[in-house]
Amino acid sequence: MSKIENIDRYWLTTPTGDPFADIGGYVLEYLMELWPDLSVMEMIRKVTHIYVGNWDNNLHSFFLNSTITHNSNKGQKGIDKTLGYYQGLIDEVGAVEGYCRITGQKGEVFPAARDNHIMSGSATLINFHHGYEAGIMLSKEALIRIFFVPLGVEQLGDKVAAIISNKEEVTRFFVRKNVDSNIRNLGSGMSKSILKSDFSNPTNALFDYALQCINNIDTAIVDADEYIPKEQITLNLFHFTNFGAKPTISLYRLPATVFFFYKYCVIHHAKEWQDFVYRNYWNTKFKNATYNEVGESWSSPKETVDYQTFKVWRNNIFDKLTEEKSILKYILKYIKLYPFSFKIVEIYQINIMHMDKRTLDKIKELAFFVVDERNEDGIKDNVKNINLAKTSSELSRSLIKLLKENYELGNKAPLFTLEEYVYYLFPDGTSWRDIRNLLLIAIYDELHKRNLQIETNDEGEDEDEDTND
Repeated sequence: MSKIENIDRYWLTTPTGDPFADIGGYVLEYLMELWPDLSVMEMIRKVTHIYVGNWDNNLHSFFLNSTITHNSNKGQKGIDKTLGYYQGLIDEVGAVEGYCRITGQKGEVFPAARDNHIMSGSATLINFHHGYEAGIMLSKEALIRIFFVPLGVEQLGDKVAAIISNKEEVTRFFVRKNVDSNIRNLGSGMSKSILKSDFSNPTNALFDYALQCINNIDTAIVDADEYIPKEQITLNLFHFTNFGAKPTISLYRLPATVFFFYKYCVIHHAKEWQDFVYRNYWNTKFKNATYNEVGESWSSPKETVDYQTFKVWRNNIFDKLTEEKSILKYILKYIKLYPFSFKIVEIYQINIMHMDKRTLDKIKELAFFVVDERNEDGIKDNVKNINLAKTSSELSRSLIKLLKENYELGNKAPLFTLEEYVYYLFPDGTSWRDIRNLLLIAIYDELHKRNLQIETNDEGEDEDEDTND
């Protein structure tokens, strides 16, 4: 075997758990299928020409002062120095024996710093690394994988976005999609840099990635109609730059519970979920805007914009879901005017807020009682009393009033028992506001089902709850 093939191809593509190495491995996996007759060094040569010739050395977000990004390495000089460096790795020039910090394999290892590894320490600041080494020590296979990362990621705003999942097929899908787009753009002469995302907001992008999973990956739509997910899919978005004196990285995460909830909504309640989400976009530069459901657009006195424009605005629902904070106040505001399936609320409360289903069942019973066989004034009075509750004690009095009404109607079975009151209506760890909001949501849901409309106002809504900022 010639030295140019002195590489363990297994460790070029096998998942390791390191996000950047895994992305590079999936890029190499794609390229090995595309160029099966090329050696690894020949693939490095082709990609180097892309980085220098097509992308004008613009890899500053990945590698600091590298053989490509240093100001002195323009044009052919950058190509020659890059090829010389990676040929030296393959020939094991300057290697020492040790364990690769990514693959865990014992063998010849090399120092990795910000010039050849993403989000690492600087070789000049040796106190950053263990034992005052010149870098973290990696195998040539790991360093080669890192070199291919730019082909498998996207530019998202002013930083790079790398999407990683706990499921190999999900990570692989996004990497291969990006590489495929790059290859096609290169073929048509359109590729000038790494791919650019349509989004600038990482949170919105994360939900778009989730939607791509749901629409394209079979694994992502398993058990979409059950309360508890069996297929645990998480998405992690690494938003980073390795450029200059201020390298930064932020992690945006979509837990499996949120992914499952989002999947359930877009599969089983697509139209009402979309309308609900679309009405919760906002932009401080687009004042006095109203949403048009028919045209799926936002309009201000000056202009009208469609989804392609407003999809990059902040969205209250996406923000709260990624923060794992309650979205009930937004659902309540919406359901006062438009139908919204209570099943969505149940899936949300059970999976994300960890509520006992028996609490939700009891709340639905109470809502049915409030609406059933009552005149409009009776419903309005009960809704007003619940809505005006400012403390848990006031909410409790409203519920006891319903208990009394049930007794006075001659119903033998109590509306709720002491045990249900303690364990389900006011359970430990649950905010009384959530119980109040859930009860109001369930009441409005029941009204929508019966085609009943009552005049209500927003008196009593919490003034201390967060607003758009």
